Amino acid sequence: MDQERRYMNPYRALKNKYYRNFWIVQSVSLIGTWIDTTLRGWVAVNTFSESKASGFIGLIAFLKGFPSVFFSPIAGVLIDWFGPKNILLGSQIIDAVNAFIMAYLVWKGTLSPYVLLILSLAMGVTSGFYLPSRNTFISNIVQRELLPNALALHSMIFNVARMVGPTIAGFIVKSYGLQVGFIVNAISFVPLIVVLLFIPDNYSSSSEASFKKFFVDLREGVGYVIRNDVHLRTFVGLTMYSLFGMPFGMLMQAFVKSVVKYDILGYSLIMGMMGVGAFIGANVVASINSKRLINLREDFLLLIIGSSVLFAALLPRFAFVSAFIVGACQSSFFNITNSRTQLLSPSNMKGRTISLYSFINTGGSPTGTFILGILGNVVGVRNVYIFSGLILTIFSLLRLLSSVNPSKSRTTMF
Repeated sequence: MDQERRYMNPYRALKNKYYRNFWIVQSVSLIGTWIDTTLRGWVAVNTFSESKASGFIGLIAFLKGFPSVFFSPIAGVLIDWFGPKNILLGSQIIDAVNAFIMAYLVWKGTLSPYVLLILSLAMGVTSGFYLPSRNTFISNIVQRELLPNALALHSMIFNVARMVGPTIAGFIVKSYGLQVGFIVNAISFVPLIVVLLFIPDNYSSSSEASFKKFFVDLREGVGYVIRNDVHLRTFVGLTMYSLFGMPFGMLMQAFVKSVVKYDILGYSLIMGMMGVGAFIGANVVASINSKRLINLREDFLLLIIGSSVLFAALLPRFAFVSAFIVGACQSSFFNITNSRTQLLSPSNMKGRTISLYSFINTGGSPTGTFILGILGNVVGVRNVYIFSGLILTIFSLLRLLSSVNPSKSRTTMF
Protein backbone atom coordinates (compact mmCIF):
# COMPACT_ATOMS: atom_id res chain seq x y z
CA MET A 1 0.00 0.00 0.00
CA ASP A 2 1.48 3.33 -1.02
CA GLN A 3 1.97 6.29 1.27
CA GLU A 4 -0.86 8.30 -0.32
CA ARG A 5 -3.40 5.62 0.53
CA ARG A 6 -2.05 4.94 4.01
CA TYR A 7 -2.20 8.57 5.16
CA MET A 8 -5.05 10.80 4.00
CA ASN A 9 -6.65 14.21 4.60
CA PRO A 10 -7.64 14.09 8.30
CA TYR A 11 -10.70 16.31 7.68
CA ARG A 12 -12.10 14.53 4.61
CA ALA A 13 -15.42 13.54 6.27
CA LEU A 14 -16.36 17.23 6.59
CA LYS A 15 -17.02 17.30 2.84
CA ASN A 16 -20.29 15.56 3.70
CA LYS A 17 -22.79 18.42 4.26
CA TYR A 18 -24.99 16.63 6.79
CA TYR A 19 -22.05 15.38 8.84
CA ARG A 20 -20.44 18.83 8.74
CA ASN A 21 -23.59 20.48 10.10
CA PHE A 22 -23.91 17.87 12.84
CA TRP A 23 -20.20 18.15 13.69
CA ILE A 24 -20.44 21.94 14.14
CA VAL A 25 -23.47 22.00 16.44
CA GLN A 26 -22.22 18.98 18.37
CA SER A 27 -19.00 20.93 19.03
CA VAL A 28 -21.02 23.68 20.70
CA SER A 29 -23.04 21.19 22.75
CA LEU A 30 -19.96 19.29 23.91
CA ILE A 31 -18.27 22.47 25.16
CA GLY A 32 -21.38 23.14 27.23
CA THR A 33 -21.32 19.56 28.51
CA TRP A 34 -17.72 19.90 29.70
CA ILE A 35 -18.51 23.21 31.38
CA ASP A 36 -21.34 21.41 33.18
CA THR A 37 -19.15 18.41 34.10
CA THR A 38 -16.43 20.65 35.51
CA LEU A 39 -18.83 22.72 37.59
CA ARG A 40 -20.75 19.73 38.96
CA GLY A 41 -17.49 18.17 40.12
CA TRP A 42 -16.32 21.42 41.64
CA VAL A 43 -19.63 21.83 43.49
CA ALA A 44 -19.10 18.37 44.99
CA VAL A 45 -15.47 19.11 45.94
CA ASN A 46 -16.48 22.25 47.80
CA THR A 47 -19.59 20.76 49.40
CA PHE A 48 -17.77 18.00 51.26
CA SER A 49 -14.54 17.64 53.18
CA GLU A 50 -11.43 16.30 51.44
CA SER A 51 -11.97 12.89 53.06
CA LYS A 52 -15.40 12.55 51.43
CA ALA A 53 -15.11 14.59 48.22
CA SER A 54 -13.64 11.88 45.97
CA GLY A 55 -16.34 9.44 47.03
CA PHE A 56 -19.12 11.89 46.18
CA ILE A 57 -17.52 12.72 42.81
CA GLY A 58 -17.32 9.00 42.18
CA LEU A 59 -20.99 8.63 43.10
CA ILE A 60 -21.99 11.39 40.66
CA ALA A 61 -19.95 9.73 37.91
CA PHE A 62 -21.49 6.37 38.79
CA LEU A 63 -25.04 7.71 38.54
CA LYS A 64 -24.24 9.52 35.26
CA GLY A 65 -22.88 6.36 33.68
CA PHE A 66 -23.98 3.14 35.34
CA PRO A 67 -27.61 3.24 34.13
CA SER A 68 -26.20 2.69 30.64
CA VAL A 69 -25.42 -0.85 31.80
CA PHE A 70 -29.16 -1.46 31.59
CA PHE A 71 -30.17 0.96 28.85
CA SER A 72 -27.39 0.65 26.23
CA PRO A 73 -28.39 -2.89 25.19
CA ILE A 74 -32.02 -1.76 25.11
CA ALA A 75 -30.98 1.25 23.01
CA GLY A 76 -29.29 -1.02 20.49
CA VAL A 77 -32.51 -2.87 19.77
CA LEU A 78 -34.57 0.35 19.66
CA ILE A 79 -32.05 1.90 17.26
CA ASP A 80 -32.41 -1.06 14.91
CA TRP A 81 -36.19 -0.72 15.17
CA PHE A 82 -36.82 3.04 15.02
CA GLY A 83 -33.58 4.52 13.68
CA PRO A 84 -30.69 6.27 15.45
CA LYS A 85 -31.89 9.81 14.68
CA ASN A 86 -35.14 9.44 16.61
CA ILE A 87 -33.40 7.93 19.65
CA LEU A 88 -30.63 10.55 19.54
CA LEU A 89 -33.08 13.44 19.24
CA GLY A 90 -35.16 12.22 22.17
CA SER A 91 -32.11 11.82 24.43
CA GLN A 92 -30.89 15.32 23.63
CA ILE A 93 -34.25 16.93 24.36
CA ILE A 94 -34.34 15.23 27.77
CA ASP A 95 -30.75 16.30 28.49
CA ALA A 96 -31.63 19.89 27.54
CA VAL A 97 -34.50 19.89 30.03
CA ASN A 98 -32.15 18.48 32.69
CA ALA A 99 -29.62 21.24 31.97
CA PHE A 100 -32.24 24.00 32.26
CA ILE A 101 -33.43 22.58 35.60
CA MET A 102 -29.84 22.53 36.86
CA ALA A 103 -29.27 26.13 35.75
CA TYR A 104 -32.49 27.29 37.41
CA LEU A 105 -31.74 25.59 40.75
CA VAL A 106 -28.19 26.98 40.88
CA TRP A 107 -29.50 30.45 39.96
CA LYS A 108 -32.08 30.25 42.77
CA GLY A 109 -29.53 28.79 45.20
CA THR A 110 -31.76 25.79 45.97
CA LEU A 111 -29.58 22.98 44.59
CA SER A 112 -29.02 20.27 47.21
CA PRO A 113 -26.69 17.26 47.02
CA TYR A 114 -29.71 14.96 46.74
CA VAL A 115 -31.19 16.88 43.79
CA LEU A 116 -27.73 16.89 42.16
CA LEU A 117 -27.67 13.09 42.44
CA ILE A 118 -31.17 12.78 40.96
CA LEU A 119 -30.29 14.97 37.98
CA SER A 120 -27.06 12.99 37.50
CA LEU A 121 -29.07 9.76 37.51
CA ALA A 122 -31.37 11.18 34.82
CA MET A 123 -28.29 11.99 32.70
CA GLY A 124 -27.12 8.42 33.24
CA VAL A 125 -30.34 7.05 31.79
CA THR A 126 -30.16 9.24 28.66
CA SER A 127 -26.45 8.48 28.17
CA GLY A 128 -27.38 4.84 27.65
CA PHE A 129 -29.33 5.96 24.56
CA TYR A 130 -27.16 8.90 23.47
CA LEU A 131 -23.82 7.24 22.77
CA PRO A 132 -24.95 4.23 20.71
CA SER A 133 -27.52 6.32 18.79
CA ARG A 134 -24.94 9.04 18.07
CA ASN A 135 -22.35 6.62 16.73
CA THR A 136 -24.90 4.70 14.66
CA PHE A 137 -26.35 7.98 13.36
CA ILE A 138 -22.90 9.05 12.16
CA SER A 139 -22.46 5.74 10.35
CA ASN A 140 -25.78 6.34 8.57
CA ILE A 141 -24.98 9.81 7.23
CA VAL A 142 -21.42 9.24 5.95
CA GLN A 143 -20.05 6.79 3.42
CA ARG A 144 -18.60 3.56 4.83
CA GLU A 145 -15.02 4.43 3.84
CA LEU A 146 -15.32 7.77 5.68
CA LEU A 147 -16.71 6.31 8.92
CA PRO A 148 -13.39 5.96 10.81
CA ASN A 149 -12.46 9.51 9.84
CA ALA A 150 -15.89 10.81 10.92
CA LEU A 151 -15.55 9.04 14.28
CA ALA A 152 -12.04 10.43 14.70
CA LEU A 153 -13.25 13.95 13.96
CA HIS A 154 -16.03 13.49 16.49
CA SER A 155 -13.48 12.35 19.04
CA MET A 156 -11.46 15.42 18.15
CA ILE A 157 -14.26 17.86 18.97
CA PHE A 158 -15.04 15.91 22.14
CA ASN A 159 -11.47 16.41 23.28
CA VAL A 160 -11.27 20.01 22.11
CA ALA A 161 -14.39 20.55 24.22
CA ARG A 162 -12.64 18.83 27.13
CA MET A 163 -9.77 21.27 26.63
CA VAL A 164 -11.90 24.40 26.18
CA GLY A 165 -14.84 23.59 28.46
CA PRO A 166 -13.00 23.37 31.82
CA THR A 167 -10.98 26.47 30.96
CA ILE A 168 -14.13 28.45 30.20
CA ALA A 169 -15.75 27.06 33.33
CA GLY A 170 -12.84 28.22 35.47
CA PHE A 171 -13.01 31.78 34.20
CA ILE A 172 -16.81 31.87 34.40
CA VAL A 173 -16.75 30.87 38.07
CA LYS A 174 -14.10 33.47 38.86
CA SER A 175 -15.87 36.26 36.97
CA TYR A 176 -19.60 35.58 37.00
CA GLY A 177 -20.46 32.68 39.31
CA LEU A 178 -21.57 29.08 38.93
CA GLN A 179 -25.05 29.81 37.62
CA VAL A 180 -23.78 31.38 34.38
CA GLY A 181 -21.80 28.26 33.52
CA PHE A 182 -24.84 26.03 33.93
CA ILE A 183 -26.96 28.42 31.83
CA VAL A 184 -24.36 28.28 29.03
CA ASN A 185 -24.62 24.48 29.01
CA ALA A 186 -28.41 24.59 28.87
CA ILE A 187 -28.40 26.93 25.87
CA SER A 188 -25.76 24.86 24.04
CA PHE A 189 -28.29 22.05 23.40
CA VAL A 190 -30.60 24.24 21.31
CA PRO A 191 -28.58 24.40 18.02
CA LEU A 192 -27.99 20.63 18.11
CA ILE A 193 -31.68 19.81 18.50
CA VAL A 194 -32.67 22.20 15.71
CA VAL A 195 -30.09 20.88 13.23
CA LEU A 196 -30.95 17.24 13.98
CA LEU A 197 -34.51 17.85 12.83
CA PHE A 198 -33.28 18.61 9.30
CA ILE A 199 -30.71 15.81 8.81
CA PRO A 200 -31.91 12.59 7.10
CA ASP A 201 -30.29 9.45 8.51
CA ASN A 202 -31.00 6.97 5.65
CA TYR A 203 -32.62 4.60 8.12
CA SER A 204 -34.64 1.58 7.06
CA SER A 205 -36.04 -0.88 9.58
CA SER A 206 -34.44 -4.33 9.51
CA SER A 207 -36.62 -5.87 12.18
CA GLU A 208 -40.26 -6.02 13.24
CA ALA A 209 -40.85 -4.29 16.57
CA SER A 210 -42.51 -6.42 19.24
CA PHE A 211 -41.98 -7.18 22.93
CA LYS A 212 -41.12 -10.80 22.23
CA LYS A 213 -38.80 -9.92 19.33
CA PHE A 214 -36.99 -7.42 21.57
CA PHE A 215 -35.45 -10.12 23.76
CA VAL A 216 -34.66 -12.31 20.75
CA ASP A 217 -32.79 -9.43 19.07
CA LEU A 218 -31.01 -8.50 22.30
CA ARG A 219 -29.78 -12.07 22.85
CA GLU A 220 -28.72 -12.32 19.21
CA GLY A 221 -26.57 -9.17 19.51
CA VAL A 222 -24.81 -10.36 22.67
CA GLY A 223 -24.19 -13.79 21.18
CA TYR A 224 -22.68 -12.28 18.04
CA VAL A 225 -20.12 -10.31 20.04
CA ILE A 226 -19.18 -13.27 22.24
CA ARG A 227 -18.59 -15.53 19.24
CA ASN A 228 -16.49 -12.96 17.35
CA ASP A 229 -12.83 -13.15 18.42
CA VAL A 230 -11.94 -9.60 17.37
CA HIS A 231 -14.96 -7.97 19.02
CA LEU A 232 -14.47 -9.99 22.20
CA ARG A 233 -10.81 -9.08 22.51
CA THR A 234 -11.57 -5.43 21.76
CA PHE A 235 -14.29 -5.32 24.40
CA VAL A 236 -12.08 -6.90 27.07
CA GLY A 237 -9.46 -4.18 26.54
CA LEU A 238 -12.19 -1.55 26.57
CA THR A 239 -13.49 -2.91 29.87
CA MET A 240 -10.10 -2.67 31.55
CA TYR A 241 -9.53 0.86 30.31
CA SER A 242 -13.01 1.99 31.33
CA LEU A 243 -12.58 0.61 34.85
CA PHE A 244 -8.99 1.70 35.56
CA GLY A 245 -8.02 4.31 32.96
CA MET A 246 -11.01 6.63 32.67
CA PRO A 247 -11.06 7.46 36.43
CA PHE A 248 -7.77 9.33 35.91
CA GLY A 249 -9.71 12.27 34.46
CA MET A 250 -12.97 11.70 36.31
CA LEU A 251 -11.34 11.92 39.76
CA MET A 252 -9.07 14.79 38.75
CA GLN A 253 -10.96 17.41 40.80
CA ALA A 254 -10.18 15.53 44.01
CA PHE A 255 -6.59 14.77 42.93
CA VAL A 256 -5.94 18.43 42.07
CA LYS A 257 -7.34 19.75 45.33
CA SER A 258 -5.88 17.21 47.77
CA VAL A 259 -2.61 16.16 46.08
CA VAL A 260 -1.52 18.82 43.58
CA LYS A 261 -2.94 21.64 45.77
CA TYR A 262 -4.33 23.74 42.89
CA ASP A 263 -7.60 25.68 42.65
CA ILE A 264 -10.17 25.41 39.85
CA LEU A 265 -7.92 27.29 37.41
CA GLY A 266 -5.17 24.75 38.05
CA TYR A 267 -7.64 21.98 37.44
CA SER A 268 -8.73 23.67 34.22
CA LEU A 269 -5.09 23.82 33.07
CA ILE A 270 -4.54 20.11 33.67
CA MET A 271 -7.77 19.11 31.93
CA GLY A 272 -6.95 21.53 29.14
CA MET A 273 -3.61 19.77 28.61
CA MET A 274 -5.49 16.48 28.46
CA GLY A 275 -7.68 18.00 25.76
CA VAL A 276 -4.67 19.26 23.79
CA GLY A 277 -3.16 15.79 23.81
CA ALA A 278 -6.46 14.26 22.74
CA PHE A 279 -6.78 16.76 19.91
CA ILE A 280 -3.34 15.82 18.59
CA GLY A 281 -4.03 12.10 18.96
CA ALA A 282 -7.35 12.40 17.14
CA ASN A 283 -5.69 14.28 14.26
CA VAL A 284 -3.07 11.57 13.89
CA VAL A 285 -5.64 8.78 13.88
CA ALA A 286 -7.92 10.68 11.49
CA SER A 287 -5.17 10.67 8.84
CA ILE A 288 -4.76 6.87 8.87
CA ASN A 289 -6.42 4.69 6.25
CA SER A 290 -9.34 2.73 7.73
CA LYS A 291 -8.00 -0.71 6.77
CA ARG A 292 -4.75 0.02 8.54
CA LEU A 293 -6.42 1.75 11.49
CA ILE A 294 -8.51 -1.18 12.69
CA ASN A 295 -5.44 -3.45 12.78
CA LEU A 296 -3.41 -1.17 15.06
CA ARG A 297 -2.51 -2.57 18.48
CA GLU A 298 -4.25 -0.54 21.18
CA ASP A 299 -2.37 -2.53 23.85
CA PHE A 300 0.62 -0.22 23.35
CA LEU A 301 -1.63 2.74 24.13
CA LEU A 302 -2.86 1.07 27.32
CA LEU A 303 0.74 0.55 28.41
CA ILE A 304 1.59 4.22 27.89
CA ILE A 305 -1.57 5.32 29.71
CA GLY A 306 -0.88 3.09 32.70
CA SER A 307 2.69 4.36 32.94
CA SER A 308 1.51 7.98 32.70
CA VAL A 309 -1.02 7.54 35.51
CA LEU A 310 1.77 6.16 37.69
CA PHE A 311 3.97 9.11 36.75
CA ALA A 312 1.25 11.58 37.80
CA ALA A 313 0.80 9.83 41.15
CA LEU A 314 4.52 9.73 41.92
CA LEU A 315 5.28 13.26 40.67
CA PRO A 316 2.04 15.27 41.10
CA ARG A 317 3.68 18.56 40.05
CA PHE A 318 3.99 17.12 36.54
CA ALA A 319 0.37 15.93 36.36
CA PHE A 320 -0.20 18.21 33.36
CA VAL A 321 2.43 16.20 31.41
CA SER A 322 0.68 12.94 32.23
CA ALA A 323 -2.66 14.50 31.33
CA PHE A 324 -1.32 15.45 27.90
CA ILE A 325 -0.03 11.92 27.22
CA VAL A 326 -3.16 10.22 28.54
CA GLY A 327 -5.33 12.50 26.41
CA ALA A 328 -3.41 11.67 23.22
CA CYS A 329 -3.49 7.93 23.87
CA GLN A 330 -7.10 7.89 25.05
CA SER A 331 -8.51 9.54 21.93
CA SER A 332 -6.45 7.18 19.76
CA PHE A 333 -7.62 4.17 21.77
CA PHE A 334 -11.30 5.02 21.40
CA ASN A 335 -10.98 5.82 17.69
CA ILE A 336 -9.28 2.51 16.95
CA THR A 337 -11.69 0.36 18.99
CA ASN A 338 -14.83 2.25 17.93
CA SER A 339 -13.94 2.13 14.22
CA ARG A 340 -13.09 -1.56 14.43
CA THR A 341 -16.38 -2.35 16.17
CA GLN A 342 -18.45 -0.55 13.54
CA LEU A 343 -16.55 -1.60 10.42
CA LEU A 344 -16.50 -5.28 11.40
CA SER A 345 -20.23 -5.37 12.19
CA PRO A 346 -22.86 -6.21 9.57
CA SER A 347 -25.48 -3.52 9.04
CA ASN A 348 -28.26 -5.49 10.74
CA MET A 349 -26.10 -5.85 13.88
CA LYS A 350 -24.44 -2.44 14.00
CA GLY A 351 -26.91 -0.85 16.40
CA ARG A 352 -26.56 -3.73 18.85
CA THR A 353 -22.77 -4.08 18.69
CA ILE A 354 -22.14 -0.35 19.13
CA SER A 355 -24.66 -0.29 21.97
CA LEU A 356 -22.68 -3.03 23.73
CA TYR A 357 -19.53 -0.99 23.10
CA SER A 358 -21.23 2.01 24.72
CA PHE A 359 -22.55 -0.26 27.49
CA ILE A 360 -18.97 -1.13 28.49
CA ASN A 361 -17.63 2.39 28.06
CA THR A 362 -20.34 4.36 29.83
CA GLY A 363 -21.04 1.63 32.36
CA GLY A 364 -17.45 0.68 33.15
CA SER A 365 -15.98 4.15 33.63
CA PRO A 366 -18.50 5.34 36.26
CA THR A 367 -18.33 1.98 38.00
CA GLY A 368 -14.54 2.19 38.18
CA THR A 369 -14.69 5.85 39.23
CA PHE A 370 -17.22 5.08 41.97
CA ILE A 371 -15.22 2.16 43.36
CA LEU A 372 -11.88 3.97 43.13
CA GLY A 373 -13.46 7.13 44.54
CA ILE A 374 -14.71 5.24 47.60
CA LEU A 375 -11.28 3.60 47.90
CA GLY A 376 -9.74 7.07 47.69
CA ASN A 377 -11.70 8.08 50.79
CA VAL A 378 -9.90 5.29 52.65
CA VAL A 379 -6.36 5.21 51.25
CA GLY A 380 -6.13 8.58 49.49
CA VAL A 381 -6.58 9.60 45.85
CA ARG A 382 -2.84 9.43 45.18
CA ASN A 383 -2.67 5.75 46.17
CA VAL A 384 -5.71 5.04 44.02
CA TYR A 385 -3.86 6.50 41.02
CA ILE A 386 -0.88 4.26 41.77
CA PHE A 387 -3.15 1.22 41.99
CA SER A 388 -5.02 1.90 38.73
CA GLY A 389 -1.78 2.72 36.90
CA LEU A 390 -0.24 -0.58 37.99
CA ILE A 391 -3.32 -2.56 36.94
CA LEU A 392 -3.32 -1.05 33.45
CA THR A 393 0.42 -1.47 33.02
CA ILE A 394 0.39 -5.13 34.05
CA PHE A 395 -2.67 -5.92 31.94
CA SER A 396 -1.24 -4.32 28.80
CA LEU A 397 2.11 -6.07 29.22
CA LEU A 398 0.37 -9.45 29.54
CA ARG A 399 -1.71 -8.71 26.44
CA LEU A 400 1.34 -7.69 24.43
CA LEU A 401 3.10 -10.90 25.36
CA SER A 402 0.16 -13.10 24.39
CA SER A 403 -1.75 -11.20 21.70
CA VAL A 404 -2.08 -11.70 17.98
CA ASN A 405 -2.58 -9.02 15.36
CA PRO A 406 -6.33 -8.45 14.74
CA SER A 407 -5.74 -8.96 11.02
CA LYS A 408 -4.58 -12.54 11.72
CA SER A 409 -7.94 -13.53 13.17
CA ARG A 410 -10.64 -15.35 11.29
CA THR A 411 -12.72 -12.14 11.04
CA THR A 412 -12.03 -9.99 8.01
CA MET A 413 -12.63 -6.29 7.67
CA PHE A 414 -15.65 -6.53 5.45
